[in-house]
Amino acid sequence: MNLVKLYNYQSGKYLVRYINKSYVFEFNKHVFTCDLYNSLKRGPNQKVISFSLFGKSTRYYDFINEIVDKVKIFYSDHLVRIYHDGSLEKSFMCDLECKKDYVDFCNIKKLPIDIEKNVTVLNVDFLNSRMWRFLAVGDTFVDLFHSRDSDSLIFQRERDSVDEWLKTENVIHIMRDHPDHNWLILAGMWGFKTSLDRNLANQMYKQLINITVGKKYNPDGMSIGKYNDQHFLAEFLYPKIFKKATVHDSFTCKLYNDSKPFPTRRLGQCHVGIVGFCNESKEFSHKCPIECRPLNHLDWETC
Repeated sequence: MNLVKLYNYQSGKYLVRYINKSYVFEFNKHVFTCDLYNSLKRGPNQKVISFSLFGKSTRYYDFINEIVDKVKIFYSDHLVRIYHDGSLEKSFMCDLECKKDYVDFCNIKKLPIDIEKNVTVLNVDFLNSRMWRFLAVGDTFVDLFHSRDSDSLIFQRERDSVDEWLKTENVIHIMRDHPDHNWLILAGMWGFKTSLDRNLANQMYKQLINITVGKKYNPDGMSIGKYNDQHFLAEFLYPKIFKKATVHDSFTCKLYNDSKPFPTRRLGQCHVGIVGFCNESKEFSHKCPIECRPLNHLDWETC
């Protein structure tokens, strides 16, 4: 393992050296939402795809290797963060983190809050486990954040949508790509240019680490409320960002009236957020409303 070398540079400032990288930062002006070693190793200006991994359902563990490989293909300059509570098998974690140098596991019970006393940590185990992945928005070393589901593969249609958003000045990206996606924000289908609005990112982070807020969206402490992460996004985030968001919507555009069509045509039955594998040669069973199709491609019946 390569060591991160940390030097007391000036009062409150530190010099970090890692392999061929070096930088200076002021700890009291930074928030880290992954462990200190990974945070300092990666340094500032990170682009992150963020996941929560929890529970015993094999479908999440079965797909995470495939998903991580897809990130390397479609988001080659991004890092993967997998938020967990310390209950994952170490062998499973090493299989990913040790073999794929762009993957970091982040323990939600050990968020660093003191650079000189590594035992001084923040534990947010009161937070709904589906919301752990949102913690990356508060990390001042993260400039670009995407929240994704650990049972949904990444493919070109998603990347094309993200690219169109990145060309704009809009801070938030939202995707809805199925008739059942009738939520303001799907918890695993949105992104945030945190570098463009640190104030909002910090507001959201403070909500996430607030135990009162945490219990509101996780009242039983067991993360049983399947959609509470989406209720949080609808109640806290959407009212603040709907005027500065790029929203791609292929079915509910008439319901929310805040969107534009996806820039590229759907292949087969594949939709962003699909659980498991999709079939590009099998016909999609839903026709999208004509209002949700690109004006120059009204013939795209499945958008």
